[in-house]
Amino acid sequence: MKIISIILLILSLSSCNTIKKQAERAAIRNERFTVDLRSPQLPIGEIQAQFNNLFPMPGIRTVDIVVIYFPYEDAVCLNYRLNTYTYHFFWHKQGRDSFVKALEQYNADFEARRLREGRNSRTKSQYGTVKEFFLYWQQMQQARLTSIANGNMDIELGYYFRDKSPFFAVTQLQAYFESPTFFQEDNDLSPEIPIFFTRAQANELAALFDQDFLQSLAPVRQPAAGSRTPAGVEVDSY
Repeated sequence: MKIISIILLILSLSSCNTIKKQAERAAIRNERFTVDLRSPQLPIGEIQAQFNNLFPMPGIRTVDIVVIYFPYEDAVCLNYRLNTYTYHFFWHKQGRDSFVKALEQYNADFEARRLREGRNSRTKSQYGTVKEFFLYWQQMQQARLTSIANGNMDIELGYYFRDKSPFFAVTQLQAYFESPTFFQEDNDLSPEIPIFFTRAQANELAALFDQDFLQSLAPVRQPAAGSRTPAGVEVDSY
C-alpha cells in the first residue's frame, strides 16, 4: 500500500505540474498578438510575390497573394498557398509601418546602387527585425487538410539577390505551434520562408498597408469577438 501511495503521489504532482505549465503557456498566448479567422474580414486586393522553388528545382516562382483586412483586430492578412501548405500571415500596424519604412530605405539604396550581391545571409535583415506577427498554416495531405496550426513569429526586412536581381524581401521566421490538447506533445514548427518583391510589387502592398486607406474601409474598430517561371517576372534593371 505504501508503494501504491507513493506512485499516486508522484502522478498527482506530475499532473499538477502539467496543469500549471499549461496555464502559464495559455496566459502568455493571451497576451500575444493574435487574430481570429472567424472575425469580420474585408478582401482588399491581390498582389504577387516570388518564392523559392522546391529543391532541386532552381530559381524562383511567382505566387498570387490575397490581401485581407480584419478591422476588429486592425490586422492585414497575406493569404497564399505554397507547395502543399496554405498560409495566413497577419500584420499588425507596427509591422505595416516598418514595411513601408524599410521599403523607402531599400528604394534609396537601389537608386544609389548600394545593394551588394552575394551576402544574402546578412542582407535579408538589412532593414531590421520586427516582432510578434501571427501565422496560421495548414497542409494538404492525400487530398485532405491537416489540422490548422498557429503561432507567433518575427520577421526580417531586407533584400536578396535572386537571378541577378535585387528583390526587396520579407523573411517569415519560424513559428512554433504548441498543441492545445491537454496531454499531447504534438508540436509543430512552420518553415522559414523568404518572400521576394519587385519594387512595383512592394509598392503595391505598401499602398494596401496605408492606415488611412484601411480606416476608410472600416472607420469604427470594435473589440475582437499559380506558378510562373522566373522568365515571367518583370524586374528592374540594376
